Amino acid sequence: MRQLSSSLSPRSKWVRVLIIAGGLLLLGAFRVMEDRLSWRLVLEACGVIAFFWMLDMVFSTDLADEVQDCGDHLMVSRGEVTERIPLTNLRPVEVDSDGEVMTLHFVKSTAFGRKIAFSPVASLRLNPFREHPLVEDLMNRAHAARL
Repeated sequence: MRQLSSSLSPRSKWVRVLIIAGGLLLLGAFRVMEDRLSWRLVLEACGVIAFFWMLDMVFSTDLADEVQDCGDHLMVSRGEVTERIPLTNLRPVEVDSDGEVMTLHFVKSTAFGRKIAFSPVASLRLNPFREHPLVEDLMNRAHAARL
């Protein structure tokens, strides 16, 4: 079994929110030390935290927590849902331009729908225009499984 998704995927969904919340708490602490903390600042900080939390949820909840290559199938899990997806069900595999998100498209609908996105393991690519090595590997193996 080979791990295709980054081990940081489940934790990285909360990192941005925690950084923003920490920054706002630090700002609040400085304001308290200067005796200039007001309710308006507290409400604005809560509003900013809520905004970024909702923004993060919208853009990262569709990412799978874990994707494992088990030879003739993939084990995909997101939250409480885990599904075994045969390679014969795999269609095109796409990677965004910066290599941060990989999207698997499926022939038949799964528990996750017709596609699932995840953060792939990092790969050393000297040529940024070269495809992620997982894309070619998965597509070749899916094609061979269908034959």
